[in-house]
Amino acid sequence: MPEFHERKVIYHDIDYPEAVTREQARKADVRAIEEFGIPGILLMENAAIAFVNEVREYAVFAIVCGTGNNGGDGLAIARHLCILGKDVRVYIIGDPNKAKRDDFKTNLKIMSHLAPEVLFTVNEENFEEFEHALKGCETCIDAIFGTGLSRNVEGLHKRAIESINKYATCVISVDIPSGLDCNTGEELEAAVRAQKTVTFHRMKQGLDLSPEFGGDVTVTYVGIPN
Repeated sequence: MPEFHERKVIYHDIDYPEAVTREQARKADVRAIEEFGIPGILLMENAAIAFVNEVREYAVFAIVCGTGNNGGDGLAIARHLCILGKDVRVYIIGDPNKAKRDDFKTNLKIMSHLAPEVLFTVNEENFEEFEHALKGCETCIDAIFGTGLSRNVEGLHKRAIESINKYATCVISVDIPSGLDCNTGEELEAAVRAQKTVTFHRMKQGLDLSPEFGGDVTVTYVGIPN
């Protein structure tokens, strides 16, 4: 488990340092999509590229994805890292065939064409293999849950988060550590303890309230209008 230290916060092309809540982050996304006509998948692509620019110095990745939009971010990140020649393995927690988010499904389809051999679905039967992969990877990217999570984490997802904390030596979270309440900073039964978090558009309130979970934070520009 990463040890907590006094965190660093870096703002890349961001001039609004105040933290936002789950509802404010969602409102900004909806406004960008509905008022300005920016497709959600374009925002996801911008976020993926911004994230990749923060991790280019690493070479070997285990990317752990949920089946929602945060997982879609993770799949888009995986694509760019593959194109850059990085050693990538993607572990999807849950059944991807039951995914409801179109942007997740689009990025999964792209990865299925680009590099199907790096995609693995984690279940109860192969969970020990997933844990073994975490022990051996240089960098674990956490893309299980995003800012929308407000319920307690259970089942396989809880086990996956606990295993990340136990076995991964370098963890970088996508937008917010999985299992951390965006508004309160509360650990929703289990939450990733990352060494670094790359968050999009604005600092998240939960990251400010519980800095021991997010580690160093980089706030990145992803093209959402102010």
